[in-house]
Amino acid sequence: MASRRQFLGGLAVAAGTLAACREIPAGGGGASNENAVSMDATSLEDALVGSSYLGTGGGGSLSAARELIAKDLAAGLTFSMIPVSALSDTDRVACPYGLASLAETSEEMQAKLDAVENPVEVPVQAAFEALEKHIGQKFAGVIMGEIGPLSLAEGLSTAARLGVPALDADTVGRAVPEINQHSVKVAGVPLTPIGAATPFGDTMIVETLGDPTRAEDILRSIAVVSRECGVTDSPITGTQAKQTGTLVTDSLSLAQSIGKAVREAKAAGTDPIEAARVAGDGYLLFTGTVSDFEWKDEDGFLVGTVDVSGTGAFAGQTFQTNVKNEHLVARRDGAVIATCPDLVSLIDLETADGVINPGFERGQAVAALGFRCDPLWRSEAGLAVFNPRYFGYDIDYMPIEERLA
Repeated sequence: MASRRQFLGGLAVAAGTLAACREIPAGGGGASNENAVSMDATSLEDALVGSSYLGTGGGGSLSAARELIAKDLAAGLTFSMIPVSALSDTDRVACPYGLASLAETSEEMQAKLDAVENPVEVPVQAAFEALEKHIGQKFAGVIMGEIGPLSLAEGLSTAARLGVPALDADTVGRAVPEINQHSVKVAGVPLTPIGAATPFGDTMIVETLGDPTRAEDILRSIAVVSRECGVTDSPITGTQAKQTGTLVTDSLSLAQSIGKAVREAKAAGTDPIEAARVAGDGYLLFTGTVSDFEWKDEDGFLVGTVDVSGTGAFAGQTFQTNVKNEHLVARRDGAVIATCPDLVSLIDLETADGVINPGFERGQAVAALGFRCDPLWRSEAGLAVFNPRYFGYDIDYMPIEERLA
């Protein structure tokens, strides 16, 4: 089965390699980069660290994200971002991401791939370019699919390879299990047309969907039969992007701010996790050591629990999270204290990096932080696809600040 937004950052790409479909006729549009802000190695690292706090245990490996960005910088790629407000009404932006099969690549599948003369090394890039060609307009920027380490790195890397800025916005404000938790979809704006590409050289355009929920099924099936699938959806206009509730704005800046707070606290010898909590206006939910965890693959999702035994102010107490790729429900001494769509993340006390599921070790010292979700997820339309009951938990959503009060 395929896992939603299993980013493909480990694949090699030559710097500046652009497919011919970037050659779009004059007048096809495209943004001026005069409002773009350069992102250097330090600001990129800050963004990745901050995304490990906002990723709620999902969004891919932080170490893999660092490796991807380091390779891009070594190859001479440059990174930049622009605020949503800088888009003109006629600009277009789109959201590229990857889906990968969790199943082992079979000998038959590998033999088919090996037989391809010119396999596509970066399907995400191919999908982005195919959608540009279909629309006939160069995209002014890349929308981050979600805020999680490798998710964010893949979006930033795609933007850098294509020579466009990353938008200071994403479709969630955190990492999520399903494509249904997608702000553009919740806003009632079609995700279509959608570009898709595989390593076998297949490119596809999904022009329309009979039902928006079909996007998940269709794209998953392509990934399953192709090992992986690059996707670009939500080719929205600047007008649509600037409408409240279409995107989670300033999320890249927030990740940078949290990461910067962690870095500066480490340098000053103060508590980096507390600095991150303050920067994200969040809540300390628990501190302790990992006592147990349980994982299984359920229909392509990582499902399980993480148990923590309290230390310090929480000595004698217990903490548990329920996971479906990301932490969705948190309990302290059996009582629910936070649920999705609000954010719950476990942070390694030694490194001050967010811990990505399932990368826990028994005895590992961690802190649990909670953050408020973007207001769009507390709307009726947002909660319809992002609340505990949606994922099968017999719990009503209550804002984290109300539960903790």
